[in-house]
Amino acid sequence: MKRRTFIQATAAALASHGCLPLLATQKKTSAKKGSGKPPNPYVEPSAIEPLRGGLPTCSPAAGAAKSGACSAQYSLLAWEVASAKSKNKPMGSMKVNFGEGTVQTVEKRDGKGSSPSCTIKTSVQFGEKNNATRQWTLESLVDGRAHVRFVEKGAWDGKTVTVKANSFSRQYAATNTLIHRWVLLPLLASGRMKKTSLVFDMLDDSALRPNQTLRYEGEFEIPIQGGTATFDSYVQTGYGILPIHYLVDAQRRVQLITMATVNWVLTE
Repeated sequence: MKRRTFIQATAAALASHGCLPLLATQKKTSAKKGSGKPPNPYVEPSAIEPLRGGLPTCSPAAGAAKSGACSAQYSLLAWEVASAKSKNKPMGSMKVNFGEGTVQTVEKRDGKGSSPSCTIKTSVQFGEKNNATRQWTLESLVDGRAHVRFVEKGAWDGKTVTVKANSFSRQYAATNTLIHRWVLLPLLASGRMKKTSLVFDMLDDSALRPNQTLRYEGEFEIPIQGGTATFDSYVQTGYGILPIHYLVDAQRRVQLITMATVNWVLTE
């Protein structure tokens, strides 16, 4: 097959499965009348694109600001396909508990088809400056299969990341401050990120995502159940990730986190 034909066929297949959401421009366009083509499914702001179909049935969670010792419960919503409006389906839950210099998470993902459900638990200790990660433990379990279990422990000394598990021990150089992805939430709740961008290396479960940038991109009004709501939007871009958007309300609660196929909606 010729190279150009291969690229065109591959791109068409990915697009038909909703796998090319980030190639869209910011501005929404429509097909010409009578062209026989569906309307462009991409909406603005891009921060809500993966949840555009489900947002009109969602109500922002109420309660106190998520600062200090607190907990947050998120529902995981899958983005199943790109269409005129996204189609979303519940796929699990995430519980996050914050303490003094600690965060603990329990993520549960529902099984699909022949795939069983699974649980991922993390425990992270972090410092005061930009919530830099010091050490962590991760445990991954497959429900109903006690023999399928993975545990790793890691630490960062300010320069080198060391990760140990039963079958390996590895070291990585961290160019920037290492921050666990869920420890970003207190930074967003502090409001400090409005004034200055944050450059860091992200600890994402067992993966190291270097050279990440988190920046404020403005206020957005989005559709919700019964009307609209205005949120501050922050966007994270960097090596090895799809853009991640964090939508924060006036009480500095991170209400929505969107990342294409997997998204988080605050429920309590």
